[in-house]
Amino acid sequence: MFKNRPQPPRSIQPDPYRLLEQFRRRHPPQRLELDGAKWTYWDLGRGAQTLVFLHGMAGSGDVWFQQLLRFARHYRVVAPTYPPLEPLDRLVAGVWALLDHLDVDKAQFVGSSLGGLVVQYMASSHPERVERAVFSNTFPPGHPEIRRTRWLMPLARGLPTRVLFGLMKRSLRLNRAALEAGDRLLQAYLLDQYDGGMTRAQLLARAACVLGDFELEPPTMPHAIIESLDEPLLSRNVRSDLKRLYPRAWVHTFRKGGHFPYLTQAEEYNRVLMTFLDASYV
Repeated sequence: MFKNRPQPPRSIQPDPYRLLEQFRRRHPPQRLELDGAKWTYWDLGRGAQTLVFLHGMAGSGDVWFQQLLRFARHYRVVAPTYPPLEPLDRLVAGVWALLDHLDVDKAQFVGSSLGGLVVQYMASSHPERVERAVFSNTFPPGHPEIRRTRWLMPLARGLPTRVLFGLMKRSLRLNRAALEAGDRLLQAYLLDQYDGGMTRAQLLARAACVLGDFELEPPTMPHAIIESLDEPLLSRNVRSDLKRLYPRAWVHTFRKGGHFPYLTQAEEYNRVLMTFLDASYV
């Protein structure tokens, strides 16, 4: 159940909190252990094509619930929750192992933040398995601004679990007054993650993967960049460098979407994603 649910404004129709609760009741995750790693994942729809959604550092596979419900009408949709795997190449290998278990040879991939970094790695290392790639609200591998946060890792590893998640909840609540309707869904979702939805081991492993670096091969498949002008976590410089790294990318910029437009602006995000997936762009 959605423990940290704030009261939504009456203008929200339908209530997104209720929709998430319904999704969790009707579509509980499947579970699988591979090479000692315990995966949970959602596998919905019966389409001929597979669409894989990869979440960021704070979240689980069901953070994509509004996309899973929409795209399961036409695709097989898969959304895993990462177990505590690090470094980045080990996490990527784990995603491939899960897809192999599910008999997914080729797929289209959508990744946000850390998930966007994972998709970049997958598209570069195994382009024959990636039909289309979406890099959403993410960053180039090994970017200097991301690498400068390395000093936080020893500090985070040394903090007690209660203090670590307490600091994350406090940071989120400091911005409460500025949150709008969709953002309140985001706030409730993240607070749920910080109150037991995500383990300490998962958080630290994902933070380590964010720092991962690798040599990129130019993408050979259609690829897109989704970003937000009001992105709170990635600077304009980081976003510009990502577009320079992928000069042939199809780009969509949300005027207002923050770091989680797929959660806070779900209907528009779904339209944008469908436009790219249906495009004859090469």
